[in-house]
Amino acid sequence: MPGVWPTQSVGSSGEDVRTVQYLLDVHGPAIPVDGVFGPGTRTAVQNFQTGHSLKADGVVGNATWEALIVPVASGATGAAARAVQGQLATQGWRVAVDGAFGPATQRRVRDFQAAHALTVDGVVGPGTWHTLVAGFSRVATPELAAQRLYNLWGTNDRRGALQNATAAAVDLVLRGERGDLIDAGCNPDPLLGPSNYICAYTFDGGAVDFQVRGNSTDGYYVESALFVAD
Repeated sequence: MPGVWPTQSVGSSGEDVRTVQYLLDVHGPAIPVDGVFGPGTRTAVQNFQTGHSLKADGVVGNATWEALIVPVASGATGAAARAVQGQLATQGWRVAVDGAFGPATQRRVRDFQAAHALTVDGVVGPGTWHTLVAGFSRVATPELAAQRLYNLWGTNDRRGALQNATAAAVDLVLRGERGDLIDAGCNPDPLLGPSNYICAYTFDGGAVDFQVRGNSTDGYYVESALFVAD
């Protein structure tokens, strides 16, 4: 089983908590899926841990993650499919979180696997699960998301950049040398509205705009990039 998983416990929030809640539903009984790790989720985790001979501390660490995840593939329905779709959707992949793992979801899983140099089989097994959950981090502010991609652009670190930006954004900005740009800050996107920001870096003759998406619960990531000429 690969790598280190992000620890989830009381006080955690966001898509990784939703994934825990969806996966708890898979193993039953169902609990509310709200992305907030409160007392009810802690009790459900403890019950799951007890049933799987794990330390019943209510903290979702490596061993609990590895027991929670299940293979998800074409034809799957319900909470397991929603867990996969939710992770993809909050990482910028266009997929409906409808609990039906059909052709559209399978295409997105295959695209995700290709972007992360995984085996492209459309099946969400341990390696794909780990990359979905542990390989993507949403940060606290739009400014931090933009700064992270800007810094990794400078070192041409594609793998690192994919941890907080979509493949489309990373592929675009890493095509050329970054150079020294001026950080012009982040502002709400007037066209896309709430949860969308434009973070601009200017240079002589134009700018590169990072479109950052997110919220205070889920965190922020860079969804797309655009070069703008004066």
